[in-house]
Amino acid sequence: MNTPIAVRIECAKGEILNAMETIQKRHALPPCIMDGVLSSVLAEVRSEAKIELINSTNTMMAEKNEELEKAKKAAKRVLKTEPDEEQEQDTQENPEE
Repeated sequence: MNTPIAVRIECAKGEILNAMETIQKRHALPPCIMDGVLSSVLAEVRSEAKIELINSTNTMMAEKNEELEKAKKAAKRVLKTEPDEEQEQDTQENPEE
């Protein structure tokens, strides 16, 4: 059974708060310093999130470009055979020529 995302988020937040408390005590850092440390960590997380989004977008675009190339090749094959089919139809419609 999958744990709902809301539960996982709350568990993660609780673990982060517990870890922060432990780190704050271990290194004897006041809350104002912890604020700066957390801001720095948050900036790194946001940077990673942007990179993840860019990579996902690039992957999606590559897949769409691949689909487009396949569609172009299929269209070219259809266009190459189409004049032959038109000539056959013209011959069938006008057998006198």
